[in-house]
Amino acid sequence: MLQFCVSQQNNDIPFTFRATGIRVFSFEEAMYHIYHYWRESVDDFLSNEMITWVSELGLSFIANRMREIAHSHRGFAAQLLQFFKLSEYFDKGEIAALSTALQEWEARLEWEKLKERADYLVNRGEPGQALPLYKRALKAEDHSFLHNNIAVAYLQLQSYKEALYHFSVAYKLEQDNMAVLLHYIEAAILAREFATAAELLQKAEAAAPHDSDIPFLHGLMAHEKRQYMQALEHYNKARDLHETPHYTYKIVDVYMAMRQYEKALAAINKLASKDAQYYVKEADIHAGAGDYTAALRCIKEATANFEGASNASLWTKLAKYHRQDYNWQKAEEAIQNALELAPDNNKVRLEYARIKKGLGKTREYQAELGRILQNFKEVYRSSH
Repeated sequence: MLQFCVSQQNNDIPFTFRATGIRVFSFEEAMYHIYHYWRESVDDFLSNEMITWVSELGLSFIANRMREIAHSHRGFAAQLLQFFKLSEYFDKGEIAALSTALQEWEARLEWEKLKERADYLVNRGEPGQALPLYKRALKAEDHSFLHNNIAVAYLQLQSYKEALYHFSVAYKLEQDNMAVLLHYIEAAILAREFATAAELLQKAEAAAPHDSDIPFLHGLMAHEKRQYMQALEHYNKARDLHETPHYTYKIVDVYMAMRQYEKALAAINKLASKDAQYYVKEADIHAGAGDYTAALRCIKEATANFEGASNASLWTKLAKYHRQDYNWQKAEEAIQNALELAPDNNKVRLEYARIKKGLGKTREYQAELGRILQNFKEVYRSSH
């Protein structure tokens, strides 16, 4: 049976879902997204922004029904099922399957749901948005893996002191968890608490002397102290024990810190698997050597072949290298793609500001810096 769109007018203005970064141009596309990403759509599907967008599609009657559902004060599951009754886009079997999944989800504890949403955001590279959810979960359940995941989010934000604190709490709650201990050591090193890291490393080495992460962490300690030859020795030992790209990338970082770009390229070329991270790292090497043409080629390889079209960080990297190559038009095009995917990401907006500065648009540059600072303050308040 053919199904017709409820909106018959053309629309060029998309709605962007905050958690997934996916853009939709019709009410049916929005329903499809919400059906398949309902956990990630919790804050969007009855938001004022979506209701306004639906109204601008010429669907004022549906927008009014959405307002009624939003003000009904019913639970999330009930509101979501009411939302899907606004159109006959899904059949009864699909709605029944969703209803069952919602019942199972609502039966779980609230803090588990918050953790699940926060984990998704961290995996998507949005730790600043994840932290408030983790903190709400933590108020309900003081669990070690919540502290661990909060610490991982802080690591992504390069807030090493905060990460160190939460890893320390996670370790106190679960001292037989080797993974937590290793994370705790890494945070101590990055926070430059070397005495604490050395003491913890002794414990880890005694418990798991053949674990490849032990020489890796010794290498990281030497790396942070700029003892590059020692770092290379430890990183290579870790790679000999367990072949993983992460160890190779750290070897590359050391060679780049020493400005030995040919050795960095030789090290990365030993990797058999070439994923998006591989091409990004190779691009960094070329950029460090001043070869922006090669760097751009690598980033384009990543965006073309490894779902880069939905990755804001790749578009931001592409914009950066175009900017450094003084190709302002290409830089602006790339950063606009990044902004559409992650409009509130501070790293994206900072690159946008740098491009504005390079174009001589001082007022826009200063306004953007002010917005970034305000965003930092809001993230800090929500995560402390």
